[in-house]
Amino acid sequence: MQETPLRTAEADRATKRRRFLGLAGLAATGLATLPATDALADTTPAAARPTERDVAILRFLAAAELVETDLWQQYAELAEGNPGFRDALEAIDDDLPVYTVDITEDELSHAQFINAYLSSVGAEPVNLDPFRTITPPHVRGLRQVPRLTNLTDLTVDTSYFTRYQSTKNPDFGASFPQIATIRDQPAIPTSNGLSDHALAGIARVAAFHFPSIEQGGSSLYDQFVPFVASREVLRIVSSIYATEAVHYAIFRDSLGGVTAFRSGDGKLVVPDLTEGKHGSAHVMPKRCDFLDKSLPTCSVIRPSSPAKAGARAAAAFLTAQNLFKGQSDGFFKALTALAKAADGVG
Repeated sequence: MQETPLRTAEADRATKRRRFLGLAGLAATGLATLPATDALADTTPAAARPTERDVAILRFLAAAELVETDLWQQYAELAEGNPGFRDALEAIDDDLPVYTVDITEDELSHAQFINAYLSSVGAEPVNLDPFRTITPPHVRGLRQVPRLTNLTDLTVDTSYFTRYQSTKNPDFGASFPQIATIRDQPAIPTSNGLSDHALAGIARVAAFHFPSIEQGGSSLYDQFVPFVASREVLRIVSSIYATEAVHYAIFRDSLGGVTAFRSGDGKLVVPDLTEGKHGSAHVMPKRCDFLDKSLPTCSVIRPSSPAKAGARAAAAFLTAQNLFKGQSDGFFKALTALAKAADGVG
């Protein structure tokens, strides 16, 4: 993606902010990404060779990154090419438009790298191009090319906001309330000429969707780490996982610029999160139970269990958002097959 005036004008400010939050995001991942000492010491060729499960994990992650790239490309195109949408995002956080461009590049690099690595070890890369069948809205700034994802009718799970402010962990059965109500709402403009009020609502849906996607990615990568056998694959999974946590921290911080909004039908209800209201200033994950309740609480990514954050759970999470509304049965069968293989289910 080429440099643009939007990105150039905001690059310095965004870089400073990302540097700070990036360090915080890396701290949040903790040492969970590091292999055991024995794994670090093992330099035999066998330790570097991916197992069948390793390949299955990478293939699902490649599919997930292709899906992420597809949705982020739409957000980035509109942030750069649709002034109304860009202005609505900037009303929440001046940096949101340039962040969408940065994250698009990150996710694209993940998808391309994982697929290239799969090819380099003789495994089959993932190609989702046959499933690019969803027609995007005909609006200014959005390229009219078939997509994998649908951003026009989202139901966004916003419980991550309260989860990371809680001292409880979903891996121990805890559940968390929604901070906002977002049901069947567009996260991008669906037509030209929308009012400022309509665009303000759409931008809020997008702003909550951004961290929703990235926190899901953090948990997905995190729960795969203990199951990876190859040192090389472990480096890939843990290194990309850290960037997902950085992404979440940045977009979670941006929610501090959200003001209250309510649609007439009550399907979009957003509280005022400015000035630290509802704990919006507390971006870092609070300490919670981890591994065993007899141990001290710890600030960690959560959930991190296969049942709640594994490949099948991730696929179900994305599907429940209506992100794949309009996709074919073949797409869902392919996604399910990739998820089962990654989770080690026959």
